[in-house]
Amino acid sequence: MAILDRFYEIKQAGGLALTIRKDGNPSADYCQVALEGKNLSLEKKITGLEFQELGKQISSAVPLSINISGRGVLYKQLDRAAEITSANFSVVLPNADMDDFYVQHFPSGNYSFVAVIRKAEADKWLDLIREQGLFPLMLSLGPFPTDHILPQLNIYNEEIIFGGIKIERSENKHWEKLSFNDSFQAIYAIKVENEVLDQQLIVAYGTAFQLLFAGKLDQVKTNVPDLELAFSRLISHRKFKAKGMIVLAIFFVLLLANFMWLSSLNAENTRLAAEVSTSARTSTDLQALTDQIRQKESLLIALGWDSGINKSGLIDQAMALMPAELTLKQIDINPVNATAGHGFGGLKFQDRKMLIRGESAQVIPVNEWVARLKSKKWVKGVELESYNFSNELNTGVFTITLSY
Repeated sequence: MAILDRFYEIKQAGGLALTIRKDGNPSADYCQVALEGKNLSLEKKITGLEFQELGKQISSAVPLSINISGRGVLYKQLDRAAEITSANFSVVLPNADMDDFYVQHFPSGNYSFVAVIRKAEADKWLDLIREQGLFPLMLSLGPFPTDHILPQLNIYNEEIIFGGIKIERSENKHWEKLSFNDSFQAIYAIKVENEVLDQQLIVAYGTAFQLLFAGKLDQVKTNVPDLELAFSRLISHRKFKAKGMIVLAIFFVLLLANFMWLSSLNAENTRLAAEVSTSARTSTDLQALTDQIRQKESLLIALGWDSGINKSGLIDQAMALMPAELTLKQIDINPVNATAGHGFGGLKFQDRKMLIRGESAQVIPVNEWVARLKSKKWVKGVELESYNFSNELNTGVFTITLSY
């Protein structure tokens, strides 16, 4: 990203998910996110928000993205198409004029998922939101914006269920089927990293997330001219302010540099000449030593050196203590640190740790194995992170963390 972009990129965004019920009244859920450096945080989470209270609960200063689902929104799954135009819109809605609708196209794998809403219906809700002092910048339909945030959730299989929605995906994480039913409810707490997120807020979070990273993601949205214009004006305003700040900063730096340069002229030239000669030699030696240290550090990192610990030997000792009732599924050495924040600067790992996953019909053998592992002198700590019964596997699934 260019330096200028960092000044006018959106730092906060709100996602408002409206579900239009059968009686024509909306239910609203709101999620507000913020980006500080490379850390993403959930600043505000509100479920079951009264529509008439939007202006009181949501700050007009925060860029707002709207998502509409429920009554009035129609969905169509087609074989993958490059785009949806007037020429092929009849496949979506026969005998309908595309100009009467806001159309959203979400291609995924072999399919295209198309969501449409009548412009008159969508404009009605947008106008009611504006009347409360809020200024929407984006409109999306249905749960499709969640595709951007699904990798952040603690959901690891192809079928995703939350808040009356079921998404069936292929092994490549491409959407294959979308279903709606009030019985589709998550059976466990859904988390973003280590923060619990109510399942009713997932669509709102995905809606806010794609506005926060507008320009960096393939946004799943409709093309509403008024909203596109408002978004462009916001970015233009931020660019203008950012350029003004940069110009002022440049003048300040130039003045400071000029002051320092003039001040340096008052120093004694003879003394400086002698010091420059000594400093040049010292800098050369120091730079050479610094380069050698960096090369050796890079080599150690590339080799994955960990004080010469025989990890395979430790694994063998641990496995020798495992009760016969347990089935080992996975061992991760130095696993990814899931609590290292929401940064986007790369993965962080937990040094000198093992993450052990397996299956057991009962928790007692698992606890017995934990007790046995604690008897080893090289084990600094061992903890049963979780034990849950899996209906799909018809057995218990456990996770053990071991420090060495």
